[in-house]
Amino acid sequence: MIIPCKSCHSLFRLDSRVIKPTGSKVRCSKCGEVFKVFQPDVVERRKSQRIKTQNLISYFSFDETGKLISHGLGIALDISKGGMLLETTDSIKSGLVVLAATDRKKNLFEVRGELAYSKKISTGTYFSGIKFIGVNERVTKFITKLIKEYNYQGYNLFIRWHNPDPPPVPHIST
Repeated sequence: MIIPCKSCHSLFRLDSRVIKPTGSKVRCSKCGEVFKVFQPDVVERRKSQRIKTQNLISYFSFDETGKLISHGLGIALDISKGGMLLETTDSIKSGLVVLAATDRKKNLFEVRGELAYSKKISTGTYFSGIKFIGVNERVTKFITKLIKEYNYQGYNLFIRWHNPDPPPVPHIST
């Protein structure tokens, strides 16, 4: 495995078999920094790059017969071509999941997926992996709109934080 030094970020090859289950201390041969390394614990299963987001998402979960079994709001933490990671206050029940969001013009856009997993985390919320059903034009449009909305809102929020003046009032001619 390749490990980076925590201080100088130099890269080194290390045989993962020599690392103890509780971690092992190593010393950087370039800068002398001592730090602890651990066995890799999770193998990345996603085939596509994850893109970080913070979009508000409505979700609706249905059973095999089409009956609604859970619904609520969550925050999309990241998204890829194959799916998204959603943080919710309640567990999403298994089955078909419909995800919906709106853009700044209040247009609704949605996509279908299936629950890959849902686990409670230490803060009391749930992380749910949603796998998109098919990779088609509808999924691609959903992903694109979500990322555009996140970038638009994030950019405008950045401007508001760094500009103490109130935003200009739009002029409406009569």
